[in-house]
Amino acid sequence: MKSILKAVFVVIGTIIGAGFASGQEIWLFFNQYGSWGAAGMMISCFISGIIIYQVFQMIERKNITTYEQLLSKISSRKILNHAISIIISIFLLISFYIMVAGMSALFQQEFGIPIWICASIMAAFCYFILQRDMKGIMAVNSVLMPALILFILYLGVRNLDFATQHFNIKSVQNSNNWQWICSSILYASYNSITLVPMLVELKPYITSKSKKISIICGILLTLLGISLFGLLLRGNEMIYRLELPMIEIVKEFGAIYTYLYEGVVVTAIFTTAISAGYGFLKSQVAKQQFSKGDIAKREKAYYQKVLLIICISAPFIANIGFSNLVSKLYPIFGILGLIQVVALLRYRK
Repeated sequence: MKSILKAVFVVIGTIIGAGFASGQEIWLFFNQYGSWGAAGMMISCFISGIIIYQVFQMIERKNITTYEQLLSKISSRKILNHAISIIISIFLLISFYIMVAGMSALFQQEFGIPIWICASIMAAFCYFILQRDMKGIMAVNSVLMPALILFILYLGVRNLDFATQHFNIKSVQNSNNWQWICSSILYASYNSITLVPMLVELKPYITSKSKKISIICGILLTLLGISLFGLLLRGNEMIYRLELPMIEIVKEFGAIYTYLYEGVVVTAIFTTAISAGYGFLKSQVAKQQFSKGDIAKREKAYYQKVLLIICISAPFIANIGFSNLVSKLYPIFGILGLIQVVALLRYRK
């Protein structure tokens, strides 16, 4: 059970980032479609659970240890695999930058601290954790994710009466053209871009436990998503004027809840940032072909070099703005991620 929970916390920590915890993602993909959006949320989490299970099954049966090996199993087309690999690498890097921007937006919105200062501190923390490789990621998620999950679910329960009364408050003008279904598929798709490379790294923790991990992850994601969906009914209009609307919504419950939820957002941002950063770093190391000298030492040196570059550049990218990055880039990568999802779900060997 301990190894199962470790794997679950890493999976949840990879998916729940700044966009999720802030409310931006949930509104963009679900809340704007009214009550149909809630159905879309459940469909999306079900698809995510299937993707997690399928990847874990492939890892176990085919003894896959790298993301490149996984690609070679789901597709024999080298050009397609290369294209997917490039898309994944770009998205992982952008996700890392978006998380840094999200942290900066939080402290600027709540405390008026300049973006570049927060972004620099966030990048420094990421650099410290990512130096420890996968062990650092497991340690951070095992400590922070249980508290995050419990608090969001607690808020969801406290908000249950309000959510039930206002569930149909928004008209469902988009239900007839099935946009809500497309949106739910895109949400699972773009999440898979960050998630799949991390799932490969979890191989030591999933031996004959993939079904349990997949089910637990699917259930938790659904409960967390529905909780935030209900909370956003308190103030969808805040999406248009705030970078992190959930912070303002939670203030209705009292000051202590605001401080605690700020901790939730910080946790979500940090865990996703290190997951995305780690996935990008491992993908870049895997693409290098070191044929001379101590290969392990040279791989580590290259890993450290790329890590330093992305952490130094993060504060500059953060100035673009968190909500701009989420609204413009996530749907695009959701479409591109469909290539990987379709290839994964079609795999039957």
